[in-house]
Amino acid sequence: MCGIAGSYHLGHGAAPADDRIRAALACIAHRGPDDEGVYRAGRAVLGHRRLSIIDTSAAGHQPFTDTGGRYTIVFNGEVFNYKELRASLEARGHRFKSRTDTEVALRLFALKGPAFLHDLNGFFALAIHDAQEDSLFLARDRFGVKPLLWCHHGDTLLFGSELGALLALGAPRRLDRVSLRTYFTHYYIPAPHTILEDVHKLRPGHTLTADAQGVRAERWYDAESAAAGTPVPGDPARRLRELLDDAVRIRLVSDVPVGTFLSGGLDSSIVSALAKQHKPDLRTFSIGYTEAYYDETPYAEAVARHLGTDHTTFTLGHDDLAANYDVFLAALDEPFADQSALPSYVLNARTGQQVTVALSGDGADEVFGGYRKHQAELRMRTPGAMERLALLGAPLWKVLPRSRNHPLADKVRQLDRFARSAALSTDERYLLLAAWDEELDAAALLHPVADDAAFALRRAAITAPLAAHRDLNGLLWADLHTVLPDDMLRKVDITSMAHALEVRAPFLDRRVVELAFALPAGAKFRKGSGKHLLREAFGDLLPRGTLARAKRGFEVPLTPLLKGPLSERVEACRDTDLLRSAGLEPGAVERVLDRFHGPSPGSSQATVHALIVYLTWWRRTMHRAS
Repeated sequence: MCGIAGSYHLGHGAAPADDRIRAALACIAHRGPDDEGVYRAGRAVLGHRRLSIIDTSAAGHQPFTDTGGRYTIVFNGEVFNYKELRASLEARGHRFKSRTDTEVALRLFALKGPAFLHDLNGFFALAIHDAQEDSLFLARDRFGVKPLLWCHHGDTLLFGSELGALLALGAPRRLDRVSLRTYFTHYYIPAPHTILEDVHKLRPGHTLTADAQGVRAERWYDAESAAAGTPVPGDPARRLRELLDDAVRIRLVSDVPVGTFLSGGLDSSIVSALAKQHKPDLRTFSIGYTEAYYDETPYAEAVARHLGTDHTTFTLGHDDLAANYDVFLAALDEPFADQSALPSYVLNARTGQQVTVALSGDGADEVFGGYRKHQAELRMRTPGAMERLALLGAPLWKVLPRSRNHPLADKVRQLDRFARSAALSTDERYLLLAAWDEELDAAALLHPVADDAAFALRRAAITAPLAAHRDLNGLLWADLHTVLPDDMLRKVDITSMAHALEVRAPFLDRRVVELAFALPAGAKFRKGSGKHLLREAFGDLLPRGTLARAKRGFEVPLTPLLKGPLSERVEACRDTDLLRSAGLEPGAVERVLDRFHGPSPGSSQATVHALIVYLTWWRRTMHRAS
């Protein structure tokens, strides 16, 4: 796991000497504290910050050039099947000068060209310079675990692991107002867009090639085609268990300490149970709160006792979260307001002090149907007495207090949300149920308002899989293409790499994902039983209570935090001059703050947090350019 940055000169002649690469690498030094390297040749400049995981010796230094001197790579990520690939190459007479997966990947590129990507089981963002052709090749992994941003500015292509690196390389600072509206709608910005015009996220499963003829993007991996070509086994649960067990096994390979996250939920418990079978001295880590309503550590500790792991619990109070709030905001290279990122940041910070690699349960909800919105859609399509009662109570839910901060008020909020969604189309219902604050009019927050047509096109791109797949698998495809890479995996990358911690997700092994999507929706969806197939395949490994627990997100005691130790940050959002300069409408912001302080705040605390995140980012990044 590392950080990469660089440039490619598209004009005539060689790329000019560019000292800005050092500044770009300084922006991503947290991603790779162990080593730094720069390569310049022809039109290309490649930079690398290294977090040493496999072959921690100097032999793994990057940029890495092959023995013939033609190809040079900078690589961020891991190839989990590299030992098998290396053995196959050695059997054909190939020799290597390091023990790294990076060298194996580069050798395969030299032999196969871009087709080598299909051989890799792992996650990555990479850049390869061909000195003979003086061309540059960029690629991002299948599901978007690792980020890769790029910008074609003037006669230069810029790329990097984070937006700050591209700005250091000279990318223009022009706010994309459609992205800003998208941000306040979803609290993240889906690819290929970023918060800045002309700066793009390379989509998962895509490549970018630059040479004297220009820049070309291509799709190298199509998950839907891969799933369509995957045989459906006679016993899906048994096959899933075999594949996930192997996915965990290969992700435990490391030359540095490895552990697992253990929340006590189904996904992390399965990963920890399988990891314990391969690693008897397994260490597990969880985070909880002093406030009982939000604390789930007793569930994690029960699983740890059942499995016999060496478990560590980190307990946070409001003061702990407040103390980390500013440093967390400083780690965000673009506005990102998933509120669970704050405790994730602290969990990664503390876990990173004890291990360098951690396995997680990320991806299981999107691939196997674990979110509340999945259950809501299932219930909407197959209503029974409970669902009809919830719809009949719609007038009552509208007037009762709704909040995420109390069990009864939160239940009312969920019932109101369910009832409101009944009259919507499938697309609009998906977007409503995916939103944090369903009462927010994001367009009203902006002044001037962003382009409605452009915004509608971006929303349509999110829901496109729902039209292509009319069954419930359509929801999962929509999540796989947007929610997973741009929200969930983005959160993991930001909060783990801020502390040089590598997080590996066995549920996103390509074999597991392709099997899951080869199965009909009925194999995964059961009313009242999210991720039914996982419960069937792994139930014997876990305590009975873990299987019976309902899905609960990574809830955060954000309201008492914003009304307590962070209240001054909230009040700063009333600064009219700041709001106007940042492109926001002061009156609309005032209404959000009034609702937050009122008797029925709903989910407005999430919008207040999103405002603080954006304004902090704007002052740091855009105010200097205005």
